[in-house]
Order: sequence, then C-alpha cells, then structure tokens
Amino acid sequence: MLFDKDGTLCNSENYLEALANARASFCIDISAKPELFPPLLAAYGLSKNGINPAGATAVASRNSNLISTATVLAMNGVDWCAAQEWAEIAFSRADFALADRKAQLTPPLPGLVALLQRLQQKGITLAILSSDLGPSLETFLQHYELRQFFSAVYGAERNPSKPSPAAALTLCNELGFEPQYCGMVGDAQADLTMAAAAGLGWNLAYNGGWKQPLQLSGSHGYLQHWDQLAPL
Repeated sequence: MLFDKDGTLCNSENYLEALANARASFCIDISAKPELFPPLLAAYGLSKNGINPAGATAVASRNSNLISTATVLAMNGVDWCAAQEWAEIAFSRADFALADRKAQLTPPLPGLVALLQRLQQKGITLAILSSDLGPSLETFLQHYELRQFFSAVYGAERNPSKPSPAAALTLCNELGFEPQYCGMVGDAQADLTMAAAAGLGWNLAYNGGWKQPLQLSGSHGYLQHWDQLAPL
C-alpha cells in the first residue's frame, strides 16, 4: 500500500503557505525586484484563498518549482543562468529558514496513526511515494514516531521520481510485489494517474487534507477521513 505524504498523511497547508512566501521573499531580496512578488506567488499556487492543492507548491517537485521560479525571473529581465542561480539560493535560504519548524507544521491527519496500526497488524506492507525529498520524509516520520510503519520511503531525489509511473513500478519492485498487488492512496490527480499508468491494482483519492478539496477522477473510491477505512 503506497501513500503520498503532503495532504494525505499530513496536513501541510500551513507549511506550504510559509514555504511559498519564503521562497518569493528571498527571490525579491536577491533580485531587488519587488514587483515579482505577485507573479512568483501565482506560480507557486498561493492566493488570498490560501494554497491551491493542485498548484505547483502542493503537487510539483522542488526541481519543478525551481524551474518555474527561474522562468518568472527570466521573463522579467534576468539572464537565465543568473535566474537559475538566484532561484536555487532563494530555495536554499527558505529551506534553512523553515527547517526547524517543518515537522511541527505538518502534523499527521486525524485517524492516521490508528489506521497505520490496523494495517500493520494485518500484515499489509506500507510505503511512501512522495514529491518531498527523502531526508525530509524521514524527519517527518521520526518526529511523529511513524517510521516503524513503513517498509520503504521513496522521495523526489530518486530517479525516476514521482509522478512518473516508473517510480511506482520501481518502488513495487523494491518491496517485492508485482504492481497489480499494490495500491496507491493520494490527494492529487497526478497520484491517481500515475497509479493507473503503472498498472497498480487500485487507487484511492484522499480528500480530507485540504481546505479546498479537489475534484479528482479515475479513483476506485474517495476518502474524507481515515476512519472511513475502519473495517481494515
């Protein structure tokens, strides 16, 4: 059973909003172009209504967000090489600024621990397949004492990475299962599409992790709360 992390295992809205604001703020500091703050936030999927659960900060990898940041800079007169360098510096500064608070800002969603305990007791193998980086995933799991539930953690630094179907296939192979005997639980359309393309046996859409629930298609079921899987 493969799980996404942000918006599925944990409530990540507060952290992602803080991250988007920090990335944009450091870009402004470096570029001395305050007019870029709105387009940067728009690129990150952050508006007055909060973080867009289908936006780049919520769904895309760090590297994809780096490219979009460099693109905004380049569209506003910054040489591409400098734009890439400034984006990397801004992201590194944002990561450092939030490092001590990231785990605290991403608490497990209600009912998760009880579900993981039931699944473990039934002998179901669990793993995480996320667009977050492996070290960050490990810190989250250790902070909330969840690491013992998961046999593997597959982060965005791996190649192939999510949302490539090859990432799901690689993880299934590492766990020792054929894909048809694995399933995916996620909160984004990319999770469901990846699972289907990889030939996983099933997928479930989790809608309880965001203030603005997404309308997802192509799943074998929908969950608003982990207690809905109480029979397991």
